[in-house]
Amino acid sequence: MTELMEVTDVLITTEEDTERVFGITAPGYEDVARRLAEEYDLQAVAITLRETPSVWRNRWSAMVYARGEVVHGPAFDIEIVDRVGAGDAFAGGFLYGWLTDGPEAGVRYGVAISALKQTNPGDLCWATKEECDRLLAGGDMRIQR
Repeated sequence: MTELMEVTDVLITTEEDTERVFGITAPGYEDVARRLAEEYDLQAVAITLRETPSVWRNRWSAMVYARGEVVHGPAFDIEIVDRVGAGDAFAGGFLYGWLTDGPEAGVRYGVAISALKQTNPGDLCWATKEECDRLLAGGDMRIQR
C-alpha cells in the first residue's frame, strides 16, 4: 500500500490499519493521522473509530486531520444490524462533505451516513441525504420511507 501513497491525496483508514498497514503508532489517533499526513504528504487523513461494548451495540465516530487541524466527527451509539459496508458508506459520505464544504463536513457526513448504514442489512446504504441531514441535526436513526 505504501507505493500507492505517492498518488494519494486523501487517506481513509481504520484505527487497526494505521498500525497494521503503515506501522505507525502514537499515543492518540490525532498524532497517528498527523504523522501519516506528514510522511506521505497527504491533504487529509480520516480515521474511523469504533468502540464495541457488545457485539450488537457500538459507539461509532471518526476524526480527520487536514490542513494542520484535527476535527472530530459526531459519535453515535448504534444498535448494529450489519457492519458490512460501513467503511464504504463512510468513504462516500466523507468525500461528499469534503468536496462540497471541507474536512469538517466530510467527517460529519461520513460518520452519520455510515452510522445509518449499520442499522440495515446488506452492504449497501439505503439512507438518503435528507435522513443523514436529519440525524446530524439531532434526529434519530430511524430511516423514513
